[in-house]
Amino acid sequence: MSDGTATARTAPRDGDDPSLDAVLRALMPDLLAYFVRRLDDNEDSADALSETLLVLWRRRSALPEGEEDRRRYAFGVARKVLAAARRGRLRRRELSDRLHLELVERVAPPPVDPDLRSALAALPDRDRELVLLVAWEGFGVAEAGALIGLRPDAARARYSRARARLRAAL
Repeated sequence: MSDGTATARTAPRDGDDPSLDAVLRALMPDLLAYFVRRLDDNEDSADALSETLLVLWRRRSALPEGEEDRRRYAFGVARKVLAAARRGRLRRRELSDRLHLELVERVAPPPVDPDLRSALAALPDRDRELVLLVAWEGFGVAEAGALIGLRPDAARARYSRARARLRAAL
């Protein structure tokens, strides 16, 4: 009888080895602790544990017989998984740094004059966004107004008033 909740598998499927399952379950807490102590992120630790268990399952025929030998073997695999995770993290960080530098060099807008920044800050939020969408992002007044929820005629009126305020402030 089923109450609709998920239950653990009770019968092994073809190719499953109940003794291997028990061995891996016994190793999991120690392996997870190994990764948690060495990686900063719990998700990275869980990923490393999963990768280690997958390698152990794939290489189940190479697992030694004795409990301590199995533990040493599992930690040897874990050490290699940890090294690969660290290399991957380093590669991602280096790529991110290169991308950041490239974007700053290619895409960074010129600095904004402090007086202009002050004058823009004095505008109401919606008017400031309207002006910035038109002046910096290249939208037409009606398009920019639609982006912030204004009808075209209301956008044109707000834009005209905002420009007049900016002229007066500068």
